[in-house]
Amino acid sequence: MLLSPTFFWNKMARGYAKSPVGNPAAYQVKLDKTAEYLRPTDHVLEFGCGTGTTALIHAPRVAKMDAIDFSKEMIAIAREKLWDQSAPNVSFEVSSFEDWPVPVEGQGYDAILGMSILHLIKDAESTLDKVHKSLKPGGVFVSSTVCLGDGKGLGRYFLPVLGAIGVLPRIRFLKATALQKMIKDHGFEIEHHWQPDGTPTLFAIARRVD
Repeated sequence: MLLSPTFFWNKMARGYAKSPVGNPAAYQVKLDKTAEYLRPTDHVLEFGCGTGTTALIHAPRVAKMDAIDFSKEMIAIAREKLWDQSAPNVSFEVSSFEDWPVPVEGQGYDAILGMSILHLIKDAESTLDKVHKSLKPGGVFVSSTVCLGDGKGLGRYFLPVLGAIGVLPRIRFLKATALQKMIKDHGFEIEHHWQPDGTPTLFAIARRVD
C-alpha cells in the first residue's frame, strides 16, 4: 500500500476543511432530522467526526458531545473551531472507533453518529456490533453512508483499483438495501431512512433493540 488512511486524511485535512459542503440542502435535512432525536440530557458520540462541524452544530442540543477521528490533523482543525466557538460540552479526541472504549454497563451513549464513514470501514459489521454495545437500550444510531454499489458512474470501476494500489483509501461498495439489512441484523430497528435525489447516499436513523 502506498499510503495509509491516516496519512491520506492528515494530508487532506486542510483542503477538506476549506471545501464547501457538496449538497448543502441535503446536509441541512440530515441535521434537522437528527435534531429531532436529540435531547438536552443526552450524551452523544460522533466517530469519524472529521473537522468537527456536525458535532459543533449539535452540541447546543445535548448535555455532552464526544467527537473522535483517527486523523490528528482533522482533530486539530476541530479544536481550532472549538476555540472560536464556545462549546464547553464538546470534547475532540484523536482515536479510531475501534480503539474507543465501550461505556461501562448503564453508562452508554444516548446517540451515536457515524456520518460518511461506514463505507470507509473494512469491517462495518464489527463497527455496528460495537455501536450497539456502546448505546443505552433504546439509544439511536444516526448514519449517512455512500452506497457506491448502487451507483452507475465510472467511479465504481476505478475507485476499487485506486484503493487496491494505495492511491486512495479503500472504499467498500455497499448497496442501500444491503446496508439497511446489515443494520437491522446487528440489533437495530430503522425508524427513518432517506436517499437524497440523484445521490447514492443512504441517511438512516436506527434505534437499538434488545
